[in-house]
Amino acid sequence: MHTRSAKTYDARTLIVCTGALGRLLNVPGEKEFMMRGLCYSAISYAPLFVGREVVVVGDQSLALRATAELARIAKRVTLLAPTQGDLGSALGKRVAAQRTVEILEGYTVDQVLGDGYARALAISRGGERRELRADGFFVELGLSPQSEMVANLVGRDAQQRIHIDCQNATSAPGIFAAGDVTDVYAEQVLIAVWEGAKAALAAQEYLLTY
Repeated sequence: MHTRSAKTYDARTLIVCTGALGRLLNVPGEKEFMMRGLCYSAISYAPLFVGREVVVVGDQSLALRATAELARIAKRVTLLAPTQGDLGSALGKRVAAQRTVEILEGYTVDQVLGDGYARALAISRGGERRELRADGFFVELGLSPQSEMVANLVGRDAQQRIHIDCQNATSAPGIFAAGDVTDVYAEQVLIAVWEGAKAALAAQEYLLTY
């Protein structure tokens, strides 16, 4: 393996646990208000918004799960869905039926507005422009697995997640993977830790066997 510092490492096995990065809005104001009312994990920060009004940005299953979670505790949840996405799925229909949920389909975020804390999103659809105010905003556009370093070595799915079996083995002998960079269900620290332990045990068995 060759690193950025030009060092070379030889190994009989490798565990890839490079994680994944949340997809950003890439609009003005995002960096300024990141983690200041603009969050990227509803499961982690939902308890801070009990009885408040919140906005979720996204149209895939991750955004729908976030909306469902927030709808249980928030006063009102607005799902800002750029496209139809997974809105037509069973989960999407169930979320749409919640009395505390409003879905704004076809809108995109142009800017994050605030005063030291995110207060509103400037959104648009076609020629229509408006401001969407709330107490908190959750960006749930999905994750980008950091799997490029082994792109030519192991099998990946359509989302570029590394495919692993029940022992965390990839399609390449001796290469294992764990955490959010893989196609294992749910992106949570507890699950990633457990998967890392499994990968370490599998790698040790590989070294003892081959």
